[in-house]
Amino acid sequence: IRDGDEYVVNGSKTFITNGSSADVIVLAVKTDPKAGAKGVSLLIVDLRDCEGFAVGRVLDKVGQHAADTSELSFTDVRVPVSNLLGEEGQGFAQLMAQLVQERLIIGAQAAGAMQRAVDETVRYTKARQAFGHSLFEFQNTAFELAECQTIARTSRIFLDHCIEQHLRGRLDPAD
Repeated sequence: IRDGDEYVVNGSKTFITNGSSADVIVLAVKTDPKAGAKGVSLLIVDLRDCEGFAVGRVLDKVGQHAADTSELSFTDVRVPVSNLLGEEGQGFAQLMAQLVQERLIIGAQAAGAMQRAVDETVRYTKARQAFGHSLFEFQNTAFELAECQTIARTSRIFLDHCIEQHLRGRLDPAD
């Protein structure tokens, strides 16, 4: 809610990467709840000595332990209007403009993790012995690893295709 030269922010956010360690964030807020996506704006919020701001619990995750994921809450947090990033009501469009790049980054991380998992599994199965042979020598192991390698390679090829389409301006985030 705008109050003179400030916005008054109330609400909470969950699954915020680096939320408990961030000093400054870009916060997506509803400046016009009746306008749907056109009512979203982005505010730069300095969390240091920010009255009404609280970090909730840090969530347990399966991976990416170097980056905490937490809950953030805002109770009558006052943010200067000068901290509006872009124009009021343009936040959703601003976020969507970077959606393709964000998805490509996530895809690159996933493709790299898949290949690493396959490589480590191949290494392990070549070293591990059972019944006088390495696990790698068993036919079922070879079939399973071949399928895993095919999925990893296909994912990288698809990612490369998506990057190429993006560089040509043809990758639509809705696809």
